[in-house]
Amino acid sequence: MSFLLPVAAWLGLLALPVIVFYLLKTRQRRRPVPTLLFWQSLKPKLESSPFWRKLRRWLSLALQLLILALLVAALMHPAFRWESQSPQRLVAILDTSASMGADIPAPGRWPRAREALVSQIDRLRVQDEMAILTAEDPPRILSGWTSGKRQLKEALQASAVLPTATNPTEAFVLAAELAAVRGDARIAIYSDAVWPGDSTSRLPAEAALLGPDAALAQNVGIVHFAARRSPVAPGDWQLDVEIVSTSDVSDQLEILKDGVILDLMPFECQAGVLWRKSWQGTTDGAATFSASMKLGCDDWLSTDNQASCELKALSPVKILVIGKENPFLDAILDSIPLVTWMQGADFPQTVPDDVDLIIASGTQLPSQAISSALLLINPLRSGFWGDLQGTISDVPVSDLDRSARLLKHTGFGQVAIREAGRWQPAAGSAVLVSSMDLPLLFGQWDRQPRWLVVGFDPEKSDLQLRTAFPILMGNLIQSLREEEGDLSAAAILPGKVESLLHPVSEARGSEDWVVSVWSFPGWWLVLLASLGFLLAEWALFHRRITD
Repeated sequence: MSFLLPVAAWLGLLALPVIVFYLLKTRQRRRPVPTLLFWQSLKPKLESSPFWRKLRRWLSLALQLLILALLVAALMHPAFRWESQSPQRLVAILDTSASMGADIPAPGRWPRAREALVSQIDRLRVQDEMAILTAEDPPRILSGWTSGKRQLKEALQASAVLPTATNPTEAFVLAAELAAVRGDARIAIYSDAVWPGDSTSRLPAEAALLGPDAALAQNVGIVHFAARRSPVAPGDWQLDVEIVSTSDVSDQLEILKDGVILDLMPFECQAGVLWRKSWQGTTDGAATFSASMKLGCDDWLSTDNQASCELKALSPVKILVIGKENPFLDAILDSIPLVTWMQGADFPQTVPDDVDLIIASGTQLPSQAISSALLLINPLRSGFWGDLQGTISDVPVSDLDRSARLLKHTGFGQVAIREAGRWQPAAGSAVLVSSMDLPLLFGQWDRQPRWLVVGFDPEKSDLQLRTAFPILMGNLIQSLREEEGDLSAAAILPGKVESLLHPVSEARGSEDWVVSVWSFPGWWLVLLASLGFLLAEWALFHRRITD
């Protein structure tokens, strides 16, 4: 046995005042009495009392010194050999997903998990170690391996329930790696096991899953609430909502736009089946949407009963047109909301910072890619965009990249082209429209620097007479706004898995957050022994065995 705090041995000097007080004799008081006959009759009995009665005070002194010695030994933190040979090590995984915020059963899943983990920390002995991490993606290490209880509790204060679902798979992998560092470490997961279904495949087989029972939860929640502008009609928006319930329910849903009621309607949701509804409208400015459910049933999770999202105002787009005037292009730009444009004859030496898009045609072309988005219409020479290898007549459109957002609703396949350039696009370019192996519309619009080439003269085609031209320009301008994140907004919500509150794995190893009890530290046992001797001395004193 060894002592972890030997300096506390100096407290053993407290035995000196204890001995001094026992050696001091109490001065006897004189009292007048009418006769001494009775005291004289008792004198022989007192003088012939057994020898052990004379040692009662010394026995009391010995017990008091023993109690003091045990208390001092406990303060010295003794470490017995059986303790040092069996240190306990634990990796604690704390689930912070939204479902842990369920308020029922009281006091709630999150407080119960925290209390259980704090209780486990309090049970640590000096030689025991613990590491704590959260079941997020990526996981967050709150505390590495340590024996410091205060450090572990302070690290635990940095944890909180997240507003969305989490995937604990990476946390399981990290916990296994931490446990491997300490070969005999255990893993304990404090969670309700409301995870994506594929997470259980990475759940460590030896881990103790500590959580509530799998009783059927009662909850109704908004799992999706988002607004998005139309990609072809700039001011149009659509609002979508989805609701899920653990049981059949019929309640009311209130939708507000900028604090004004947009709709108040009943909804009926079947157990586990998504209920959907959409609304449409038009606005160029910002809009704030909110939704709340008027529930008349039991609801365990409150964070999914309301939702809100803010749709940003359409951002203005400034365009610089270089080259000869095109009345069709001018009319298109005038018709698109929040678009300002100016005409220029020559390509500027320095592009203004506030220009979002440059449309250049003919020979007025840049020598290299620029920071602003660039649309090149029928360039007459080669450049960083590709090599011009002559022209070709009567070009039919044969292939379209139908997944390209710039071609949505354009109907480009019906365009007739009388003459087009024979282009060899630059390496890495994406071909959106082609005629056999001849690129007609190509470029790189999905990364910086952004540029796009129309490989033919629109005046030598019927593109300007079709809706494909204005729709293509609208999609192109909308993509600039979408890059800035102005076209959509979504509420941060727990999601379907979290709102259904259904665990994918049952608790194992312990029941209802109760953790396993580790052995008492040695100083606890010494302290208990001192308490036992104290009770024994008190009992002996009252039986007149010690005084």
